[in-house]
Amino acid sequence: METQMLKQIIKESLREVLREERLAFSRHLAPYITDEEQAEIEIELGTPTNQTQKKCKKI
Repeated sequence: METQMLKQIIKESLREVLREERLAFSRHLAPYITDEEQAEIEIELGTPTNQTQKKCKKI
């Protein structure tokens, strides 16, 4: 296997692991809410529309 190819594989693997760890950390920081609390929020503020979802940047 060529050195460059090995470096590329390692780089991609590290990016994938870091992405997974960052997602797990973000989930850990997000507050937990019950279904009842979520329903209250949706009643008070509504739910995102398709237009709003299109404007949001996917991570």
